[in-house]
Formats: sequence, structure tokens, C-alpha cells
Amino acid sequence: MKEIISFRKIGLLVLSLLIFQSSFSQENYLPGYVIKTDADTLSGFIDYRNWEKNPDKINFVTQLGENPRVFTFHDISEFKVGGEIYVSGIVDIEVSPIQLENLTESPSTQLGRDTTFLQTLVKGPKSLYYYRHPQGRDYFYIDGESGFELLLYKKYVKTDNGNPKIIESKKYVGQLTLYLNDCESIRDRLSRVSYKKSSLSDLFEAYYKCTGATELTFDKEIEKGHAEIGLLAGASYTTVKFTSTGYPHLVQGGFNSSVNPTFGLFLDLVLPRNQGKLSVYNELQYASYEVSGEYESIVDENESSYTTTNIGASYIRLNNLIRYKYPVGKLFFFVNGGISNGFAVSKTNYIRRESIFYADEKVYEGEAIDDPRKIETGFIVGTGLKREKLSFELRYENGNGFSKIISLSHVDNRYFFLVGYRF
Repeated sequence: MKEIISFRKIGLLVLSLLIFQSSFSQENYLPGYVIKTDADTLSGFIDYRNWEKNPDKINFVTQLGENPRVFTFHDISEFKVGGEIYVSGIVDIEVSPIQLENLTESPSTQLGRDTTFLQTLVKGPKSLYYYRHPQGRDYFYIDGESGFELLLYKKYVKTDNGNPKIIESKKYVGQLTLYLNDCESIRDRLSRVSYKKSSLSDLFEAYYKCTGATELTFDKEIEKGHAEIGLLAGASYTTVKFTSTGYPHLVQGGFNSSVNPTFGLFLDLVLPRNQGKLSVYNELQYASYEVSGEYESIVDENESSYTTTNIGASYIRLNNLIRYKYPVGKLFFFVNGGISNGFAVSKTNYIRRESIFYADEKVYEGEAIDDPRKIETGFIVGTGLKREKLSFELRYENGNGFSKIISLSHVDNRYFFLVGYRF
């Protein structure tokens, strides 16, 4: 039986979409301003990307439709767009390894230098700045006597009785204690503050409430992810394949394909920043299939057998995927991939064999596969588009079937066409 779409075609489709996404750039110009290094302020529009990692350049136009001017941190000292303020600066960064397997045993910091746009989290007499490095590492800064002062934080390894332990060097707590020394009521909060954007921003908010300062000119609201829930429905197309040196009635059974309805619920956890392009997509899905095959064995005119086999199952599936979507006009194209775990709520596992040996005719009925597994696992890839509350997806799933027999490999290939609706 030919499959509707081969897995290779699905993979090429997903790859093509990824290449398209990486090469296509959709503009998103919002009102803003830039302050040049000569203190000249220009009002206009900035191509805003809700940057997850701090940008190293921006595109600026004074009027929509004109060719953009590219500004780097060498050209401007500040810009504001989309409710965010960035300032340019030459800053220290802590460059010690952060991977657990590469942590050093020294608590001493190792500093390097970088030039970047810092995101302003709090602007006032006491300010807080944020830098997410291109490698994904977070740094925080306050105003120092000679420029931006890095809040120092480092993880290192300490061996105790032969057992390595991960220790945190929190020098930033002492720095902040000195920096915010005119408020006694936040001392307890200072001892518990973590090296995270939300925790540090909350600390500064508590400081300004404590001091009653009116000079606070900017307080960046920390973005949080959000959840989208909805329903999905569609159809599945399933084929099965058996591989073995034995079990000819399964390997050569010529099983038909199975087309069945499918439906479920989904919870899409959209991560903050990067215009919500990345999300963790979770489904609770009902899916089923049932296929049948026939196999005839003729040894000679006196010995033959005819076997019919029915294989199928109904599953409650828990699917967990990582989804990346990209806006094009009012549409969002997306690709996703992940794993599936299907819990069988019912099975069809039947074999009937009619055998003839000379004048002796026998009929056997029983299970086609001994001790079938109750949970089927597989991997999923898919691509589709979303507009407003509706989404459409073409998906491929490869599952390990329900044969646990080492010498009998059972693979289920499924193709889904799904329609989703978000509340």
C-alpha cells in the first residue's frame, strides 16, 4: 500500500519552511527615538523585534517607506521603542564556564569586556540594566562611579569529603546592599534576591516604594509568558509495517491503511520575548486505527494455510512539542516537533488461521501478537499555519506499535490533518 505522503517529503517540507523563515525578514516598525552620540535626538520608527537577546544594531527610519538607516552602539547612546529603552555601553562580563561539567573550583570571577546595548529595567537615581549575551548568558548592571558596574555572580564547584557541590558566589548581594543603602526595610529581601530579571526588578520596585522617590522615570514591566487553550479535530491516516525473519503472516500480510477521526484538547505555553515565536505545545488527543491483512501459504496440493489478521488500537495520547512560529502578514507559519505517548484504552489483536494437511483441516483463533505493550511512544514532526483563532497542521508521527517481541519490529506510521481552535 502506497503512503499518501512519505516521511522524506514531510522532512523536506519542514526544512524548506525553516530555510524560508531564516531568510525572510518581516519588518515591524514602531514609533521610537534614537539619541546619537553627539546628543542629537531623532524621532521616527524603529524595526522592533521584541529581542530575546540584546540587539547589536537597529534599523531606523524617520518616515515609513523610506530606506532604513542602520545604527549600532557606536552610533547612538540610547534608543526607545515598543516600551523598551536601550543604552549603549562598554561593559564587563563574567566569562567563567557555566556548564555544570566545566565549572571551576575557584570562586574568583574572570572578567572580559564587551560593547552592547543594555536594556534599561529601572531608570532613576538608582538604575538597573540587563544584558543577555548572544550565547544566552544573563548579566545585570547598576550605575557605578566610572560607568556601568557589573553585578557579580558565579557558580563554582567545591569538594566536600570527596563529593563535589555546586556553590553560588553572590557578590551582587553586597554590591546592592551598598547601592541601596538608604532603605533599611529591604535588607531581608536583599538577602533572598536571586540573579534573575524578575527578582531584581521587584527589589528595585520595593526600594522606590521604601524611599518614596519621585525621580523614577522608567520602570520596565517584566514580560511573562501566556497560555493558550483550545480544541483540535481532524483525521488520521495510519499504515503499519512489520519486520522480522519469521512471522510471515505479519511481514507479508499486505495490511491495508486506516483512516479515522481524531480530536482532543491543547495547551500552548507561549514563552516571553522574541515576539512569542517559541512555545511549548501540549496535547491530550484521542486517536485510533484498525488494519487487516491476509496471508496464504501453499506448500503443495496437500498442505496449505490461510491467515487473516486484524490489528488496531484506540489511544489517549499525550503529545509534547516545541513549536516555532513566524509571522507573515496576518498569518503565522509554524513548525514543531516532539514526542508522543499513547495509552491504549482498547486493542484489536486477532488472528485466524485455517490450515489443511491432507484430509486434516484445523482452525486456530487467538492473539496476533503476544503480550502487546500498553503504551506506544513515538516522535512527531509537523508544519502548518495559524490565523487568529484557527490553525491548520499537517503532521507525521512514527510510533513503535505494540509488539514487545525482540525479533518482531512493529512500526506505525501516521499522518494527521488537524484543525485547531483557540478560545
